Amino acid sequence: MDNTNNTKNIRSRKRKKSKLKRFIIFALIIFIAVGIGSVAAVTTYAMKSMPEWDPQLLTGDRSTFIYDDKNNIMTTLHAGENRVEVNKNQMAPDLANAVVSIEDKNFYNHYGIDIKGILRALYLDFTSGELTQGASTITQQLARNAFLTLDKKWERKVKEIILAFKLESRYTKDEILTMYLNKIPFGAGAYGVQAAANTYFGKDVSALNLAEASLIAGLPQLPNTYNPFINLEKAKNRQKMVLNSMVENGYITQTEAEDAFNQELIFNTTASSSNSYGYYIDAVIEEAINILAAKNYDNPAETIYRSGFKIYTSMDADLQTLMGNTYSNSANFPNESKNGAQVESAAVVIDHSNGEIKALIGGRQYQQQRGFNRATSAYRQPGSVIKPLTVYSPALEQNIMPYKMYNDSPLSIKVGNTLWKPENYDGSYRGPITMRTAVKYSVNTYAVQLLQDVGVRYSFDYGRKFGLELIDAPSKNDLDLAPLALGGLTHGATPVQMAAAYGAIGNGGTYITPTLINTIVGANGLEIYSRNPTYTKVISEQTAWLMTSMMQSVVESGTGTRAKVSGVETAGKTGTSEEYANSWFCGFTPRYSCAVWMGYDIQQYSMNNVFGGTWPAPIFKTMLQQAHVREGSTTFTKPSNITSVSICSVSGGLPGPNCPPSTIVTEYALESAVPKTVCTLHKLIYICPDSGKLAGPYCPNPEARSSSGLNDPTETCDIHTNSVSYVVRNQIAVCADPRHGDRLYRANIPREGQTGGCPEIKYVIIDSDELLPPYCQLPEHQILPALTQTNPRPGQEIDANETETDEQTLNTNQPADNDNPFPASAEDTDNSEIML
Repeated sequence: MDNTNNTKNIRSRKRKKSKLKRFIIFALIIFIAVGIGSVAAVTTYAMKSMPEWDPQLLTGDRSTFIYDDKNNIMTTLHAGENRVEVNKNQMAPDLANAVVSIEDKNFYNHYGIDIKGILRALYLDFTSGELTQGASTITQQLARNAFLTLDKKWERKVKEIILAFKLESRYTKDEILTMYLNKIPFGAGAYGVQAAANTYFGKDVSALNLAEASLIAGLPQLPNTYNPFINLEKAKNRQKMVLNSMVENGYITQTEAEDAFNQELIFNTTASSSNSYGYYIDAVIEEAINILAAKNYDNPAETIYRSGFKIYTSMDADLQTLMGNTYSNSANFPNESKNGAQVESAAVVIDHSNGEIKALIGGRQYQQQRGFNRATSAYRQPGSVIKPLTVYSPALEQNIMPYKMYNDSPLSIKVGNTLWKPENYDGSYRGPITMRTAVKYSVNTYAVQLLQDVGVRYSFDYGRKFGLELIDAPSKNDLDLAPLALGGLTHGATPVQMAAAYGAIGNGGTYITPTLINTIVGANGLEIYSRNPTYTKVISEQTAWLMTSMMQSVVESGTGTRAKVSGVETAGKTGTSEEYANSWFCGFTPRYSCAVWMGYDIQQYSMNNVFGGTWPAPIFKTMLQQAHVREGSTTFTKPSNITSVSICSVSGGLPGPNCPPSTIVTEYALESAVPKTVCTLHKLIYICPDSGKLAGPYCPNPEARSSSGLNDPTETCDIHTNSVSYVVRNQIAVCADPRHGDRLYRANIPREGQTGGCPEIKYVIIDSDELLPPYCQLPEHQILPALTQTNPRPGQEIDANETETDEQTLNTNQPADNDNPFPASAEDTDNSEIML
């Protein structure tokens, strides 16, 4: 019985296994059939839209044209323009071996496609749900570059395979490899190995050694990423991969690979484009790459050079040419060097009304196409040019007006466990000063105190709104007093960023993202891209005007007099970072903003007393003088709700009748920020000129003096007493004001150089032994020192560009320029023109 049951169970299990096996085989057949059907469908569809077979496309491409703002051609980009065709036997043997090793090690053994590679890529693409893996052979890459678009689609992949078979059937392996090496991009505008050898090493392709050949062979995969002029570290890592692959494939030994990797590479520094346009064109190409990448173009750098685009830019050709000529003349730069390196510089001019970059230069010499561009890529410490962005503008937004007084004196601030003592660059101090004076002479202690009141986070947020890449991270942090007040940032700022930030102030407080490209049109005439500016309201129109007014003082009579544009209202700020490592002048006119930077490429090097007001400022002037030849308003427009007001600098209220002129500051302010109360701090006291003490009843000539209650004498005159004999006149002058009634008050009569006093007097006779009456105490009858230009009457209108406020006279021994050891004189101004 048991045996019978066991036999039945065994038969049942066998039937189940048989059914499962048949089901798996059936499912597999269905899956393969569906797969074959899908491939057939895609192949059929691809075959219907195959590109025309044109052998000319194996070497030729369509030119891309770049235009200036008047639609004149600036330059032509074409793969063929920087290509020289060479035969395989003209190439260094190591180069062809290196390319085959890293790109297609089975090149000489397949018929156009690598089956194993395709299966591996298909599996990964299928599991990821999208086409991510390449697995393209050299033949496929040639087909793609010559005949197809660069999008990642299954249809393109099928076409690529079909074309690869066609290429293999018509050409030999050496012919295909030669066409490939003459066709593909190697970065920096070089197409083909001959152009690459000349671009990177300044030599013929036949003369390349193993180290040079292996570096060039690694570039085609990602030409922009591995460009050694931009990313040397990544290029070296890629070179190591190439050398290792050559070892694995038996072309070289491990020792040869190590020697080649450790060999110093001497790159070519010969300019391949004009100094005038080169940096601007490079920046246009980089911006175009980013635009196409955002539109999901595959290998946008290659697309730009081969697709026949028309790129319309904002460049002012005349201004750009002037900028190039200016930078080519060594007389416009400090005559110094460190270890053979010269002082470098970069400059940017932006039309701040729309954010268009009108001119840009990234160095004194244009050395390499798409090399290091200091205007867009040199992040340097801004120094004091950061103050209008992170200190003064945020303060104005908090209704802290330009008349705000702080004491310019030594500071000690506890930061963590250390004591920070910020100093003015020259170690001198001015005492109580206004915001305008602090801006005008770049006073550090004022900026630090103001920032403490404004708040670090508030300041930090405004810096970011102005386009600065401020960092708030545990290990690297700009959220602190020192970087925000004095410009010692973690990452720094580029000239483009600074010109755009200052442009926001010149544009009434609206920041516009700076761009170079207005439109890109495809070879078919269809628009690919049209500029759509981004507008951000950072500060109010009133804040922008008040900030502008204070920075006009910098140019008129402060640290930046050499930047003054003739016939055009100019505002700006000087900046010099610690140890003279970086010097800046940033500013604007009613239409354009400009930033000029100077320093060494090696940031640890310091310049010799190069200030923002010395060398950078005249370049700024030259650039914007030329910009305004073409167009642009020459005056700033004052918005509504701005008024001129006189303030008692001690109490912060409107001046009272007893406020001395030396404490009265006349400034511009928001109407809503004008104080509502009158100063009650200052009182009149009478001092005996003989004793210097408070006048007693017997002092014959007491003098009225305004007092705030500080540092006043406390003792009464001990010279003129009852026991002291003195002559009393029989006839005295008394005030005739009817408010005195029957009481007698001696008249206040001004001496030479004084004003005020009793307007109506009369003379009376008194007895010789009668006590003298007191002096008139009516406030409007008091004697005051003569008014001067530096002490205007309360409410008197001023020209903010020429205001010499009272605090400037408190310490006349201080130097006139806190950021410039060479204050401008008439002679300086006449000789500050740029050399062309």
